[in-house]
Amino acid sequence: MDRRKFIGISAATTAGVLLAPKLLKAKNDISLIPNDKIQALEGDNVLIIIELFGGNDGLNTIIPAEDSEYHNLRKNIGFPDTVAIKVNDIYMNPALVEGITNEGLKRMFEDGRLAIIEGIGYDSPNMSHFRSEDIWLSGINPKTNNNVRLLEGWLGRYFALKLPNFPLEIPEHPLSIAIDGTIPLLFKSDKGHMGIALTDPDEFYELGKGLTPLDSMLTGSDYYTEEYNFVHAIARQSEVYSAAVKNAFDTGKNLIQGNVYSPNTLSQKLKLVASLIAGGLKTKVYYMKISNFDSHAQQANSDFSGQHFTLLNDTARAITEFMEDAAITGFSERVTGMTISEFGRRTYENGSRGTDHGAASMQFIWGNDRFVNGGYWNNHPNLSDLDINGNVKYQTDYRVIYSEILEKRFYAATDEITQVFGESFLPLNVLEKRTSGVEDYLKPLFGDFVRSYPNPGSGSGVIAFEMYKQGKAIVNVYNLNGKEEQTLHSGYLQPGYYEIPFRINKSGTFIGSVSIGRRRYTTKFVVIK
Repeated sequence: MDRRKFIGISAATTAGVLLAPKLLKAKNDISLIPNDKIQALEGDNVLIIIELFGGNDGLNTIIPAEDSEYHNLRKNIGFPDTVAIKVNDIYMNPALVEGITNEGLKRMFEDGRLAIIEGIGYDSPNMSHFRSEDIWLSGINPKTNNNVRLLEGWLGRYFALKLPNFPLEIPEHPLSIAIDGTIPLLFKSDKGHMGIALTDPDEFYELGKGLTPLDSMLTGSDYYTEEYNFVHAIARQSEVYSAAVKNAFDTGKNLIQGNVYSPNTLSQKLKLVASLIAGGLKTKVYYMKISNFDSHAQQANSDFSGQHFTLLNDTARAITEFMEDAAITGFSERVTGMTISEFGRRTYENGSRGTDHGAASMQFIWGNDRFVNGGYWNNHPNLSDLDINGNVKYQTDYRVIYSEILEKRFYAATDEITQVFGESFLPLNVLEKRTSGVEDYLKPLFGDFVRSYPNPGSGSGVIAFEMYKQGKAIVNVYNLNGKEEQTLHSGYLQPGYYEIPFRINKSGTFIGSVSIGRRRYTTKFVVIK
């Protein structure tokens, strides 16, 4: 790669759209902000995102092996309970365990370090790989309007909120890194890219060093000034980040347990991430992709080996090795990891020992057992109750998990989360916060901080709570998919007792939520119509 291409990759061009902020009145140079001084991004939490591109078959990952309907639908590629690995009340694909140190994801699940989110998806699922991938990376679901252009990522938007003067003021270390040749939509914002892409720290350093122009930025209000200052900012940023990455890599590669990693591509990517973390890089997010999950043909052989088995085995092996290294090297408490995939597969096999594009699937979330609530979340897929297209129904909107990550790893307030996604979501509580001393604003009412009554009720009721100090309170009602039904109040409240009324016109179980500062209080109630 030459330097022209390097700057091109760094400079936020995608699909012919230039995401360049208007830099008309510039300072003489870029200002660097210590990463831990960026508002609400303090701390040392690290998020790992592994994209399983192509559409991972959730039904053959966590297997309903005791469901006769599963075997009726998958006579050739379905795993019998004698082959699948039983762990508590679930069955894992043996690829998640076989040949992997310490029994792979089985042991992580048993130890409480692995959560499995069943039924992850979204309304009106799109069956296009690239459109659905954009929906997952952007955090925006345009539902039936496929003409809406998705140009920003959910993390890009959030980090842009925290860097109002970007790119004239940038973190001293990159906020996010894609271990890839290109920057994903995930990191893009209307201010530019909130991250970088690299595959080789040494090459990245050689391309970045000496890029900063000798001349200062320009002042003025014309197009040339805007473009010059934008390229100047990108060049300066590239030089700063290439040096930071190189220094961390050179330090960290000698600290990690490099011999634990397998030669497969994903393991080697996570080995690089481990080196950067151990070497002191203050990056918040690492993203990587493993492809070929589009298993239309020869997904599984008669002995249950095959394409899908190999991909799952590589994924489980890489995660297990990385977390083993993290525990020995000393950064396991800082790390939260998750998988994403643009969709699942059809419930039934096709005629080529494969499966076609589906909808809802499952998701892995892992980390230290103190901060990840391991276990099996949601219900087993009901293969006798499918959506109108014959796909597994989703149980949890994918943005529920994203919202929880923003709240519990990057300390986002409820109104900031709503800004990022355009709507509000209730956390599943699969994560625990690593911070301590978070302030309480509410007094307990008969043992609870928040109550709803009457409960059960006919649709009219109140969310009741008592504040003992002033604060901005956001009161919402959510359904059990984690999606917001109503916003009842948003604004500052003085100390005192409050009853916020609601009216719901349908039967069901709902969750009332009161968010104040970094605390959220909830109560569950039932409406019978």
